[in-house]
Amino acid sequence: MRHYRVAVLGGDGREVHVAERLARDGHEAVCYGQRTAASNGVRVATTVGEAVRGTEWLILPSPGLNGDLIYAPDAPEPIVLDGALLEESAAREGGVVMGRSTPKLDEIASRMGIQIFQLKDDPGLATRLSTGVAEGVVRLLIELTHRILREHRILVVGYGVTGAVIVDYLVAAHCAPHVAARHPRWLERARQCGATPVAYDDRADAMAAADIIINTVPSTSAIPPEAFARLRDRLVVDIASPPGGLDHDAARSAGVQVHWPRGLAGGRAPLTAGDAQYAFIAKAIATRDSVSIASTSLGEPE
Repeated sequence: MRHYRVAVLGGDGREVHVAERLARDGHEAVCYGQRTAASNGVRVATTVGEAVRGTEWLILPSPGLNGDLIYAPDAPEPIVLDGALLEESAAREGGVVMGRSTPKLDEIASRMGIQIFQLKDDPGLATRLSTGVAEGVVRLLIELTHRILREHRILVVGYGVTGAVIVDYLVAAHCAPHVAARHPRWLERARQCGATPVAYDDRADAMAAADIIINTVPSTSAIPPEAFARLRDRLVVDIASPPGGLDHDAARSAGVQVHWPRGLAGGRAPLTAGDAQYAFIAKAIATRDSVSIASTSLGEPE
């Protein structure tokens, strides 16, 4: 296996763990923009330019981009992923690993001959991360409320991989959650697991009847603006990736108490989440290696 220079940018403790695993595998790893101090052979850069310069791989956080900003709550300044930053790297020889790309970044990378590997394309990764996310949500609800959870009326919007695990945890805590989902099979599955199903088109009325709304759907229409006036004394927790499950600014202007926690899996279980993401990264590097070896072995025609 070829050893690369790798820059791990932003994120949280899971990205630091990823960098340490890369270093243990013989790569030259450098971190920038995390609060947790890296060790075990990982260099910490003082600027993003220093971190990226000459590196063949850029590793970005799982939550993906917000516009062109990398998720980096602990960085001393915003980290912008644009053509100028990519030009400082040698990512044409490796690639970029990130949660989710954008059309703008796709165009820039294609023009520069840089391959992007998106964590969202691994169907098993969300499942491996969902338990940490669910535990993070439960911990947040406990911190934000003044009654035990089962005394609250809770609505979960969306019953995908993460929504289902959140519901499982709430049922295990003797709550009686309601679930709003699009597909009848998901609603029936939620019923079988101990939740009360709600047709997705009826979610606004269900929100008004709830004390806590947990949104997992990555669409700004998941919590529609017409519901805001009925949610002023409700707790809304949006765990969807950017741009989120509602218009946050409009909701707050309407007096809705919105919490948009980011990096829940990394905040709750950075080693578990880091191991899951590292498996994807190692596979991406191996895939790139196999392409390079095949191209080299073909050589030039005689």
